[in-house]
Amino acid sequence: MMIVFLLVPTLLIFLGLQVIGSVPVTFLLFYSWLLLVPTVDGLFVKKCTPRETFSSLGFSIRRNNVWTGLWTGFIFMFVILCGGYFFQSFLFDRSDLSQLLARWNFTGDFTGGLVLILMLINPVLEEMYWRGYMHNKLTRKYKPQTVILLTALFYSLYHLLSVIPLFAWPYNVMMVVPVFLAGLIWGYMRQRHHSVVGSIISHVLADAGIMGIYLLFLA
Repeated sequence: MMIVFLLVPTLLIFLGLQVIGSVPVTFLLFYSWLLLVPTVDGLFVKKCTPRETFSSLGFSIRRNNVWTGLWTGFIFMFVILCGGYFFQSFLFDRSDLSQLLARWNFTGDFTGGLVLILMLINPVLEEMYWRGYMHNKLTRKYKPQTVILLTALFYSLYHLLSVIPLFAWPYNVMMVVPVFLAGLIWGYMRQRHHSVVGSIISHVLADAGIMGIYLLFLA
């Protein structure tokens, strides 16, 4: 049963992007799963209160965790912006990428809303699911190091489906490496500080860097 929770996010990304070919539909499928599974499990299966559910997922404010989230996030954002600025000609073709995003419906009047979703909602739901919900489930069976590795691995898996069409070969496959490393760092932060708040902050800043590249070179 555990493999279902690990693989379904990837299957939903595959269905939304590769089969249906729509970013909005992908968002609906993917984020519905990330939100509903931990919520239903906490509120209806375990019969916890909303406060107990959020607490169990790691939503607790810890100063060291927040500061770690801030400085790691700014480092990620700086590296992403610099990498995109200096290596854009190697990473992607602007015309081809713009056409792909148009086919995926990542264009038009709703683009601003989709960008905000990726910057603000995506980090919260992904961290809640992987570093919160799945971290808790896997901790019952595995050592912390294994839990951090597994959550980072399956978190990175569905990113492979999105970056392969977006970037030029072989950089598209290589782009998954920093995603995996970020997953390891966020998993370590969650394990060390018993909170997902820092990883959410770091994730928000990293995604802001990615959206910065999009706004600078593709919008």
